Amino acid sequence: MTDATARTAGSRTGGHGEIHFDTSGSTGAAQRWFRLPRQMEREVELVGTGLVGTVDRVVNYAPPRHLFGALFGQWLPHMAEVPVHQAWTDPFAPLPVRPGERVLAVCIPMAWDLLRRGLPVLERARSVVALHSSAAPPPAARGLVRRAAPLLRAHEILGSTETGGVAHRPILPGAGDAGQWQAFSDVSFVRDTDPPPAGAEELVVRSPRLARPESGTRPPDRWATGDLVEFTGPSAFRLIGRSSSLIKVNGVKVHLAGVDERLSALLPRMECAALPLPEDSIAGEGYVVFFSPRSHAVDVADIRAALRDFPGPSRIVEVADIPRTPTGKPDRDALLAHL
Repeated sequence: MTDATARTAGSRTGGHGEIHFDTSGSTGAAQRWFRLPRQMEREVELVGTGLVGTVDRVVNYAPPRHLFGALFGQWLPHMAEVPVHQAWTDPFAPLPVRPGERVLAVCIPMAWDLLRRGLPVLERARSVVALHSSAAPPPAARGLVRRAAPLLRAHEILGSTETGGVAHRPILPGAGDAGQWQAFSDVSFVRDTDPPPAGAEELVVRSPRLARPESGTRPPDRWATGDLVEFTGPSAFRLIGRSSSLIKVNGVKVHLAGVDERLSALLPRMECAALPLPEDSIAGEGYVVFFSPRSHAVDVADIRAALRDFPGPSRIVEVADIPRTPTGKPDRDALLAHL
């Protein structure tokens, strides 16, 4: 299937026409979550109005069994009554872009290099908007934004199966210019009455788009995302990392998301992933950096130099490539199998 207009994703097994989505289990036990059609429609309207605008065609690289792919690869084209090219089924198929069309590209990490290869076809379009979610955008995303502007503009969406979209920010051309996140208008923050004067807080949100867990009869009142943030305004924040990726090396806190960001900024042609190591009774906590230099000459010394302001990794491991899950996140189990 390359062109279709479909509405639902997954089986409707709950009450009131609910649609189910399963979490991957990569950060905990896999679970099933249910959404109402009006929640799906509301998110499409928020993103469509605020970020995307009018489109004539959708190119979808995100599998619709996941919420992101279902929202913008199925529900948005159905609601807008425009054709959708399901590129995730055959990523290397030619892009069916017609001259003068306004195109929406629904992206996961692997999509950006494919869009770069298809740029001569995309240049037929009147405009291209790219939405990215599920994992940090790769260096190819900023490279394409820089190369294809002003034809192409891009936005990153922060969210999860449990919450739907929480916040957004533009993807900008430079490697180190990631800006703050802006919450969607129907999302509010739940903060401690006595928050720390500075530093990280866990992001806890309220939203009418929170999903219902399989074990409950209604959505939760709030949801702790596991993200560590620094609030910069009533509805804005900077993302520091995941609570699960916060470790202490010799008593010094290390946010592994910060390690990834530093390596991506200073060594942009290298793929990398920083993962915590199991705690050792003698050495304590530590982390490992996996890297794939591809065609760019990068070695262990380059990585240690890039991380000179961080407590150093316990190990640095070169791999042929960084294995990823279907949504583009580093495959933790596959990487740790290299140790």
